Amino acid sequence: MSSVIRIGVIGCGRILNAHLRGFRTLQEAGFGDLFRVTALCARKREDALRFRTRGEGPGPRPAPVEAPGDPLNAPHAYISDLHPGQETAVYTDYREMLVRGPVDAVCILTGHDTHHTIAIDAMRAGMHVTVEKPMAISVRAAQQMCEVASETNTVLSVAENVNFTPAVRANRWAVTEGLIGDVQMVYRGVIGFRSHRPDLVAARTPWRQSKLGAGGGVSIDLGVHLFNGVRTICGPVHSVQALWRILEPVRVLMSDDDRGVADEVENQVDDAFFSNFRLANGAIGHIAVARSARGTQIGVPGGTNVFGSTGALSDGKIFAGDGNGEDVLRRFRREAAERDRDEAMPGGITDPFALENLDWLLAIRDGSPVRMSGDEGTIDLALSYAILESGLLGREVSLDEMLRGDADAYQRPINAHYGL
Repeated sequence: MSSVIRIGVIGCGRILNAHLRGFRTLQEAGFGDLFRVTALCARKREDALRFRTRGEGPGPRPAPVEAPGDPLNAPHAYISDLHPGQETAVYTDYREMLVRGPVDAVCILTGHDTHHTIAIDAMRAGMHVTVEKPMAISVRAAQQMCEVASETNTVLSVAENVNFTPAVRANRWAVTEGLIGDVQMVYRGVIGFRSHRPDLVAARTPWRQSKLGAGGGVSIDLGVHLFNGVRTICGPVHSVQALWRILEPVRVLMSDDDRGVADEVENQVDDAFFSNFRLANGAIGHIAVARSARGTQIGVPGGTNVFGSTGALSDGKIFAGDGNGEDVLRRFRREAAERDRDEAMPGGITDPFALENLDWLLAIRDGSPVRMSGDEGTIDLALSYAILESGLLGREVSLDEMLRGDADAYQRPINAHYGL
């Protein structure tokens, strides 16, 4: 492998903008000599050209309207902004890229259903891999990815930006340092999205409404974020007990100008879940999310609220027993050990997409452990699927059951379809 890690991107959807912004941040922070994005692959050539050179391909896609702050809404970017004058290779078949492309590593940004196939093919071709969350279409698929990473001695990372968010790392530090005592409870929830209608196709991507395309709905798409945040801050989750529903059996895809309905799509995945969970230390927690809610949006204030025996973490603040709050990130910057600060924000970087890709790139170059490994991504996916499996079984489901495959009634048809 060359001294500069050559990255091929497979999948040219909206989330690529957030990754390109992250790569640009790495350049600005002095890590530009570590990598080059040398190739793009999309099933439709025009989708890759949309990101290659400014003014070359189709214009930017419309942003999803239901979540203005979502990374899917990152400003459009181009490879030519990162590497002016470079002739970036374009492919419509990822297998050709793996054989002929000027690449050492691949960043997989495709739909959930192809993550495991592409990742396994890439690792067997000697490529290092980072894959967008959720890691795979099923727990078994994720486990196969981990097995191949071990067999091929390649770096497998899961792009879970929550894990790299500085505020989350500061909360983790506060818990580890005992600043709120022993964790006792965790609480988070949001019902409804900021939208003029509750039946929109998620993120303007119809495949997200298909069980074979996405696996699950909000339980999987958002569950991995939520459980990753809980685990990062509070430690291991032992088990999940949940209910879930399909509230909108038909969802609508709006026109690009958002003035009318362009298509109607059968919705096969959950719109809403209510989950209770237990942490390994005995603490209890609750997360509720619904993509569909008519009338209004209701959100639990404070984000991931963590209550301890002597204080709490909420809305970016640490609260002592007297109820007075202090900015937790500011306190982290002031009091944490230099090693902890450097790990959370190397080079002063705060963009989580930049940080997750830097962690992956340094693991490739230096052989250092990757923070969001395949094993970690598998755990987040297993806990998220535990929501769906628990809802079918009508009982609490442990993480161990999920990893052993003892609770797989929901995933069974997915695994059968993909030969897993």
